[in-house]
Amino acid sequence: MQAKTFPSRVARLAIATSLWAIAATAVPASAAEADAADGAQLGDIIVTGEKRDTRLQDIPIAITAIDSTVLRERNTNRLDDLDGYVPGLSIARNQGAERVVTIRGIGYETSSNPNSQPGVAFHINGVYIAHTMSLGQDLIDVDRIEVLRGPQGTVFGETSTGGAINVITKKPVIGDSSGNASASYGNYNYVKADGAVNVPLGPTLAARFAGQYLRHDGYGYSVSVPNVDKYELEDENNLAGRASLLWQPNSTFSALLEASAFHADHAGAVQKLITDTTPGKRHVDQDYPATYELDTRMVSLTLSQELNDTMVLKSVSAYQYMNKNQQSESDRTSNPAIFDHLVRWHDRSKTFTEELTLSSQNTSALEWTVGGFYLRQRALQDILELSAPSIAAVVLPDGTGVKFQTDSPYQHTSWAAYGQATFHASEALAVTAGLRYSWDKVSAQPYQFFYVVPPRSAKSDAITGKLSAEYKLTPANSVYLTGSTGYKPTGVSFVSDLPFAPGSFSSGPQYVPQSFKKETVKALEIGSKNEFFDKRVRLNVAGYYYWYKNFQFTAEDPVPFAGGTDNIPKAEVWGAEAEGTFVVSPSLRFDGTFSWGKGKFTSDFLTIDAQTAAQVRAATFAELGYPAGYYYDARIEQAVDDARENVNGKRLPKMPTTQGSFSATYTAFLPGAELAVRGEMAYRGSYNYRVFADSFLDKVPSYTIFNASISYTPEDKPWRLGLRAQNITNKAGIASRFSDPYGSGTTSVEYIPPRQVMGSVSVDF
Repeated sequence: MQAKTFPSRVARLAIATSLWAIAATAVPASAAEADAADGAQLGDIIVTGEKRDTRLQDIPIAITAIDSTVLRERNTNRLDDLDGYVPGLSIARNQGAERVVTIRGIGYETSSNPNSQPGVAFHINGVYIAHTMSLGQDLIDVDRIEVLRGPQGTVFGETSTGGAINVITKKPVIGDSSGNASASYGNYNYVKADGAVNVPLGPTLAARFAGQYLRHDGYGYSVSVPNVDKYELEDENNLAGRASLLWQPNSTFSALLEASAFHADHAGAVQKLITDTTPGKRHVDQDYPATYELDTRMVSLTLSQELNDTMVLKSVSAYQYMNKNQQSESDRTSNPAIFDHLVRWHDRSKTFTEELTLSSQNTSALEWTVGGFYLRQRALQDILELSAPSIAAVVLPDGTGVKFQTDSPYQHTSWAAYGQATFHASEALAVTAGLRYSWDKVSAQPYQFFYVVPPRSAKSDAITGKLSAEYKLTPANSVYLTGSTGYKPTGVSFVSDLPFAPGSFSSGPQYVPQSFKKETVKALEIGSKNEFFDKRVRLNVAGYYYWYKNFQFTAEDPVPFAGGTDNIPKAEVWGAEAEGTFVVSPSLRFDGTFSWGKGKFTSDFLTIDAQTAAQVRAATFAELGYPAGYYYDARIEQAVDDARENVNGKRLPKMPTTQGSFSATYTAFLPGAELAVRGEMAYRGSYNYRVFADSFLDKVPSYTIFNASISYTPEDKPWRLGLRAQNITNKAGIASRFSDPYGSGTTSVEYIPPRQVMGSVSVDF
């Protein structure tokens, strides 16, 4: 039955996309010319999504570009703030600190395993950011953000299965002396001060410096931390800086040196236990103080040399550092009978990357890029979780119980070679083909529960690529068909060998492997990109279908503490997206996005829900009369084994079925000034947080929020005023849920930020 329904879904998506394209191109030219008489037009959007500057409308893939103006109007400070505003993009938190980014249902279900790779690759100025904890840093001096949807298996630095996000910052400009500064203040004592300056240092040299300070009081608090009336949570105290130096001695060579630093020091996130009855959505009953610190550093050098009139050689070398320290309460309660505290969670990463590309330029019939990529990461995860001695795996001499402990250094080495070419067969038809070979090795030396685990490593490689055809129905309207593949490398689990406790009664079986398989995806996308009414309307649509293999996820094992990363053999994903802009007049503009998607696992696979396993262990433990060494009693393990469930047919996690946004901007041209008013609505649909799709533990409900902004810009003056309101109705939307797979087995929720109102003043000089 499935074999018959899947092609029909692809056909329906193809028909729908084609009808949208035909409707877009069916506008009579005379009507378009008449409606454009007042001169209101959309400008071209230039992106670098495929290693060369290209009009967004000319790239045969689904890509969204968000410029600095929109980022400022939305007060976008970090990646979290994009959730719900880009088709198919979902950003959820994991245990208060880690960002789980998903595009079209493909993301990162192994965040508890730091040496596994995310499905969506994150880049800053084309440099792949190796550790997902770094996604928590603030965005500073950003020119635009590009979101590429679908497998990126050819020209991007690190291949990915779901897509890529590239944050592009502003660069120095030779010969220009300018700058800007702004200050904002709002409720929760919100303070944001940022600025940038461009400094010419001669006819061939320029520098740019940018800084940003952001802080606000907590959005919530805990009522039970000892000696504190209300312990603030979800506050911020962040400092960021960037410096860049551009040297361009002639028209064919340039060298760009960039450095950035970010520091965050604040209390932890509001993570409310689903059974916590404390009044107030963001008020919790917890007795251990949550804290969070993050430091990131990055230095990169970009060298570009035109070899002749037709080729450019480019090198991007980068070093990045990340250090994160966190403590939180795993049991999420002040109940004195429960004691489960994450007193140390330390992640550290040092990474070097090098990417070398050779690209064509000033060519019309054939455009091409070849290149190579290298990554070397050395990282560490160090965790200490304490609990009551009666439920501890190890009891320390002072009587403290160790629930979980690891001190696990690991290394990741990756290299790849790739090439891609676009052949313009005619003015209307272009064919693109790309191919890439990737090789990865991950090795680790786990040290858990004060026992050394033998070093282990895993290797994987893959050949990925894409083939696409784009046909221009008119100079402003095109349709395309793209087939592509993506790859996520293997890795190892930080689980100990059996048995890892003296006197263990454990007899197995142990299902979760010490190393997991690589993840691959085959994708088909059909789309259309359109501009009509003389560039007053832009409408881009896409439909997609994915065939997914060896989906990586966090799995539990019948043997206690032996869980890790495993693979679900098959999944399929399908959906459709649309983005549109309508410039009614120079004063009025509408923007909108919409996405619809579904995905499910399509193969039999038995696995254990960690929450179910915890309940079964406790119940069987009581039935057996609380036997000594119960954690490794074979009878309890068998009871957990019997509780395995089949995930076949369950929905993919972190994939909202529908989501969308709509905004209207009106600009009044007053005597000597402009007054711009913007209203915005964003809807994020419901989804399941985990692969188990438990209706109580995993259901993340939908929410709708409304934002508004107003700005006053006088003519012939360097300053402007602004007023913004976000989440106007103070909606307590649930951003994500978290069911702890390794700690106390608790499930907690995190909420989106509450209503924020802030005023700002900006000046250009």
